[in-house]
Amino acid sequence: MIFIFLKFGFTIADNDDLTFLLKPTDKFVGLLTGTNSIYFSDKGYFHNTLNILIDKSCAGFNFWSLSFLMLTFLGLKYSNNKSKRIFIIPLALIVAYLFTIFTNTSRIFVSIVIQNQTSNIIESQQHNIHELIGIITNLSFLILVYFSTNEILIKRSHYAKLT
Repeated sequence: MIFIFLKFGFTIADNDDLTFLLKPTDKFVGLLTGTNSIYFSDKGYFHNTLNILIDKSCAGFNFWSLSFLMLTFLGLKYSNNKSKRIFIIPLALIVAYLFTIFTNTSRIFVSIVIQNQTSNIIESQQHNIHELIGIITNLSFLILVYFSTNEILIKRSHYAKLT
């Protein structure tokens, strides 16, 4: 139900509603690139020197939702203690949020670097390159976090059975 609520909320959300994801991502992108942005409510965070816009489509909301679901299901799968299960959803929301900020920042930074390197070569395909980078980055991070979280929880549940 939480996932459905989040997905519905995203359809009606604008840049102002997504500042909890956009602002930290923008700050980290600014730190990595040494640039500053200007926020426009109707457009997003504009980095003039880079000529990029970080807006609703860059928020990573779907990624956050998927990460949240994945972490919640993994947490519930390996949790035998009913009193600790109530903490799984809030913990999954927080961990997924931090993970999303890191992933978004990485994805945007890699896009900036690669597009700067390829802008003269394949200028007409920059949008496709940007989308491909997003797909590869998001999928890679999701897989990495799934396997590492799964491994940590397996070891933890195995250790808990031994004690």
